[in-house]
Amino acid sequence: MSEPTQDPTPDAPEREAEQEREGTAFVQVTRRRAPRFRAFALTGLVIAFVVSGAVAITTPPSDGYSQQALFGYLFCSLGLVFVLLGALIAVLADRRTGTRAQPRRRSRKRSGV
Repeated sequence: MSEPTQDPTPDAPEREAEQEREGTAFVQVTRRRAPRFRAFALTGLVIAFVVSGAVAITTPPSDGYSQQALFGYLFCSLGLVFVLLGALIAVLADRRTGTRAQPRRRSRKRSGV
């Protein structure tokens, strides 16, 4: 008795690929875009640097302060304000674009009493 030979079919590689894919688990991931807080804070610092430099250059030196001292004082005070303002804007942007958690719903099972 002779055994029938199996002819390789053209879709045999496709079946193997399907079998390999069946063992693979795909996980759906939701990517949440959040603002970069450091970038907002550094932007505030750069704005404070520019504003304090412009004010120090345009203001004539007063009795006890030079333009460099005025720039230093303004940069420290405005730097703190603008960094905090930039961080506040980042927090507000994060809350606006953030996804909120969905509340869980409990299913109520009725007992047959």
